[in-house]
Amino acid sequence: MLATALLAASIIARLVWDTLTVNGRNFVDLHVYRDGSAGLADGSLYLFTYSGETDFALPFTYPPFAAVVLYPLSLIPWDIVAIGWQLATFAALYACVVLALRLCGRSTDVHALAALWTAPAIWCEPVRVTLDYGQINVFLMLGTLMAISWARRADGTPSERGVLAGGALIGLMAGIKLTPAISGLWYLAVRKPWGALSAAFAFVLTVLGCLLLFPEVTRTYYGTLFGDAERIGPVQAVINQSLRGTLSRFVGFDVGTGWIWFLGVLVATVVAVFTWRAVSDALGVLLVVQFFGLLISPISWVHHWVWVVPLGVWLVHGAGARRPGARAILGVWVVVAGLGIPWILRVLIEYGPEPQAAVEAVFGAAWSIATFVTMGWLIATRAAGGAKRPDDRPQDVVAAAIVDDGRVLLAQRAHPAELAGKWELPGGRVESGETHATALTREIREELGAEIEVAARIGAEVALPNGLVLYAYRARLHSGTPAALEHLDMQWFSADELRRLDLDDVVPADRDWIPELCAVLDDARVGEAG
Repeated sequence: MLATALLAASIIARLVWDTLTVNGRNFVDLHVYRDGSAGLADGSLYLFTYSGETDFALPFTYPPFAAVVLYPLSLIPWDIVAIGWQLATFAALYACVVLALRLCGRSTDVHALAALWTAPAIWCEPVRVTLDYGQINVFLMLGTLMAISWARRADGTPSERGVLAGGALIGLMAGIKLTPAISGLWYLAVRKPWGALSAAFAFVLTVLGCLLLFPEVTRTYYGTLFGDAERIGPVQAVINQSLRGTLSRFVGFDVGTGWIWFLGVLVATVVAVFTWRAVSDALGVLLVVQFFGLLISPISWVHHWVWVVPLGVWLVHGAGARRPGARAILGVWVVVAGLGIPWILRVLIEYGPEPQAAVEAVFGAAWSIATFVTMGWLIATRAAGGAKRPDDRPQDVVAAAIVDDGRVLLAQRAHPAELAGKWELPGGRVESGETHATALTREIREELGAEIEVAARIGAEVALPNGLVLYAYRARLHSGTPAALEHLDMQWFSADELRRLDLDDVVPADRDWIPELCAVLDDARVGEAG
């Protein structure tokens, strides 16, 4: 009840803010969506310009498929559109937090926690400006999180149909606004290429469909306007937090797509690749992809950075929370998103005292700098996690054969490179003072977000490099739904499926256990039949 009350109070306060402040309800982008899309019918879509309460004239800058989707808004009275869009944005933000929590493996108190997160998130700079302008960003973020969630069924197992459907949704959203196309990289990063192909196919369909129905505006957009960043707005404006905007403010001119921008993108790409290799859970990889996209896009207005909300959830409830320094990184983002540094600079530039160019360049790089700091932290903490620990730790490693309904759960390794993509029994290193059972319970809680009861040993121990010894134990689920929080994927295998599994797809240390796992599953099936 308290969480719901806090969320309701935050929403009411925001609606009051809309009424009492000058820019609270100008909804400039929503005007463009509604009024501009009306030009789809007569071919004037890209001749439209909104010149209301805005710093510069705003044309319709999205692909023609966006006008197809948004056209119904032009048939509805403005006041209904405005309040409906605002309320729908609140609901979409809440749904984004719910999905982020579930992707973090959270299965209890999800809705209460989501309310507690959404209440302050409404006031962070990206969401605040999204609400000011009536922007579409939160809806696109919700669609992306839905697409990623569909890659797994409710029981945590992979879903090929979900991958294809999610990819198609990403492609459709890219047809509305190009930026979601970067999410196709997520499917490649987690080795689900069919999702990326589905996204590409759906996007092409939006282009071909518009070319068939609205040939002139489609040719105008993809033949003339595509890639024209200046048409979207002033690249050097402090509210553009992309690398191109940041570098342009440092050198005093728009770097365009020249060598300065290319060098910046090259650095961002290298850092993003190393960060991706340092992160293994689905939401963590998605966040790396999204923030990489925000860096390399020619225009990343502050309201595009709504991904800071699921990042905060991941740092508190997800795999990021288990890394040293997570609270410090969260604090960095609270300051950056809470203060609204670009907004403060913009006010100073407009009303004075105008900051010096160097001050504007340094502080105006807040979002880019915070992104690189976060990626560097992820790389460093991954390296620290892989470093040698004190020698007084036990040499034992434990793995769980979690059996449920005649199937055993295997997880797909994300690291190191030579084992990435191979299946294993989940588990990890026994810490000082732990028994095998307590260590295995802890590891499964951290890796899968579920509680288990450890039973008898399975098979013989296996010698590992550096004097380590691996032990396997049978286990059963006690509570929670397993989720791949630190693996690329997870899947339940029956005995027959295990027998058909290519041993090259299994980590070497676990291969000798396959026959015994099959025997355990056969016994379990016979017991259930009896």
